[in-house]
Amino acid sequence: MSHSDVIKLLFPVELTGVSDDDIALEGGVLDDVEAQARELLGEMFPERSVKCLIDWERVCGLTPAADATLQSRRDNVVRKLRERGGLSRAYFIALAAAMGYTIAIEELQPFMAGWGRTGDPLYEEEVRFIWRVKVSGQALYYFRAGLSTGGERLLWWPSVTALEDLFNNLKPAHTYIIFDYS
Repeated sequence: MSHSDVIKLLFPVELTGVSDDDIALEGGVLDDVEAQARELLGEMFPERSVKCLIDWERVCGLTPAADATLQSRRDNVVRKLRERGGLSRAYFIALAAAMGYTIAIEELQPFMAGWGRTGDPLYEEEVRFIWRVKVSGQALYYFRAGLSTGGERLLWWPSVTALEDLFNNLKPAHTYIIFDYS
């Protein structure tokens, strides 16, 4: 039942003439408002957001790449909202896996008498604050009906700097990361 029909039912007598045009106009406006409200209800979830995705990214402090797909932008917002944080190797490995990367983290250790063996690298004491991230996987986003929009590429991958930026933002301030893509 349209809003025009509901408005007509509110009157004690049946109105005709100019009143029908006014009732139809007001009912049409209310129908449009209801449609926009239903659309806004869908926008309150970042997994389905299209129009409010920019606001979700602003709230999460995210700046998407210029060529980022709708699907990857939604994934980044959801990932940021579900992020709990941590400083362990397992946390950073899981974080990279959520982005579609396969990594291994190596914490560099200085050579110490009694611990070091023949063939171990001779690092200085300051190497304790450096860790190496070996990246061996790449995140891929395929075009999917319902998740992508018209005009997007059939296959897209984020720039490698996305992982580096994320890790550099989350790492302890006194440490340094070396990224190894070999």
